[in-house]
Amino acid sequence: MLAKQKQLFIFGSTGDLVKRKVIPALSRLKDLDLKVITLGRKNLDSESYRSLVCGDNCSEDFIKKHVYSVINFEDKEICRDCNIYLDKDNVNYFYSALPPKNIGDVIRYVGRLKYEGYPISLLIEKPFGSSLKEAISLKKLIDEEKLSENVLISDHYLFKKEVMNLPLIPFKKIKIVSLEKVGLENRISYYDGVGALKDMIQSHFLNIFLKLLKNSKEILHTFEIISYERAQYGNGIDEGYVKDLGKSSDTETFVKVNGKVGDINFEFVTGKKFDEKISYISIDDDKIILNDLENPYIRLFEDFLSDKREGFLDMETSMLGWELTELIQLKESRLSFYKEGSNYLDLGFE
Repeated sequence: MLAKQKQLFIFGSTGDLVKRKVIPALSRLKDLDLKVITLGRKNLDSESYRSLVCGDNCSEDFIKKHVYSVINFEDKEICRDCNIYLDKDNVNYFYSALPPKNIGDVIRYVGRLKYEGYPISLLIEKPFGSSLKEAISLKKLIDEEKLSENVLISDHYLFKKEVMNLPLIPFKKIKIVSLEKVGLENRISYYDGVGALKDMIQSHFLNIFLKLLKNSKEILHTFEIISYERAQYGNGIDEGYVKDLGKSSDTETFVKVNGKVGDINFEFVTGKKFDEKISYISIDDDKIILNDLENPYIRLFEDFLSDKREGFLDMETSMLGWELTELIQLKESRLSFYKEGSNYLDLGFE
């Protein structure tokens, strides 16, 4: 008997993340009969969507099994065309790559579908909310819609091969570093007001750290920040970040955090517009390089569409990450500045 075709509905399908990572990953999934319904507010048809998003990233097999549908969050139905693809006999998979402010609409829509008898699995792209308060509010909404067993949180760093292979053994010291040569790229509207702390440390580094800690949900009372440094590329007046952004901003593009949890020392370093790309995890001085040779979204969607939950975040861990992030923010730190193309070691941050 042939396996039933699966259907994946993607909210936020015209965004940069979906274009760069998600569509290429879905085009490379093997041994999976998958219908992909991309959803967006732009008035496009399937062919014009692929012209906008795919480039050389869409396989012929993907094109045959793909459709685009226009959505309207002002409409109670949100996606009227989706009804022809929904299935009451099999799981309907939903992935949201929308900003946190729009996730509530997706949760309510998916909750209504579950109430109507459709089996549901919803994957929410990080961040889960834009603050601890918002994350708590989203969890409350998920509970109200009776979706607590149907929601997973996505962090592609947890699906990097090197991170998946990290040994779950006791350690005394961990350092996570991610420095980039690029700046804002196509993320200007998202990045400003978010900054390096939330964009990388809250969304990725803390998730890796909590994965490696035993009893991570019980360690909040031992979390201690020793130092917290913030910086922005440019001069804060008319060069660098403010020039790219088009206005002045207190948003940091570099962060260095040192702290302790119990007897474990940690250091997180991340920033943009440095002279080279550096990405690694060092555990008790054993350095593991994080490379970009593989698209982690391939493994991420393979697991999601196969109902394998182990690699995904739960809501409690996501909220713990927000609690720790807001503890870091309590440490007073004035914004400093660095030149584009600087060498990290030359700035005195090491």
